[in-house]
Amino acid sequence: MATKLSSEQKRQKLARAAMNVIWRDGYHAATIQAVATEAGLPAGGVFYRFPKKHDLALVALETMEGEFVPLLESLSTSRSVADRLAKFFDYLDAMTPRRVSHGCPLARLMLDLPADDDFTPSRKTGQAVFDALINWVAGQLEEGGVDRKTAAKTGRQIIMRWQGAIILAHSMGDRAILDDEINELRALAKDLIG
Repeated sequence: MATKLSSEQKRQKLARAAMNVIWRDGYHAATIQAVATEAGLPAGGVFYRFPKKHDLALVALETMEGEFVPLLESLSTSRSVADRLAKFFDYLDAMTPRRVSHGCPLARLMLDLPADDDFTPSRKTGQAVFDALINWVAGQLEEGGVDRKTAAKTGRQIIMRWQGAIILAHSMGDRAILDDEINELRALAKDLIG
């Protein structure tokens, strides 16, 4: 007999399903039924927890934030800046196959968000994830001896170049584009911290 899920477990399952469906199908093509099917739960549970479609966007972005922020914190436990940055680039590399086949889930949803005010919380959450990535890289570079201004600029450029490579690799169906860029970014960071 299957274990009955708590209300919070159902919410988490639906949140992850919303993230996956929106990543796979895009925000505009995502449906309540597709989220329910992905989660293996009745559609009524989606309506109950997320009554408006913009609620699905927000919960998908919160799910991404809930994964990226703890990941960055876990990488920060390594002893040296070089080791932390190496693990960060290893993580980017590990995500490459899904990024080539589906693009970046965060960027895809951020680009799909309508401009109306209902989506302001979603935009802020997505921007916070990008900010966390940029600031984490910049902080590592600064701790590694790079001056604050250069570290901030380079942190932004690293995330920007990674995102650009994801778009091109996904559009072209060519993993080598993303592999090459991650290797270049890894070398750039290594050169900067010596």
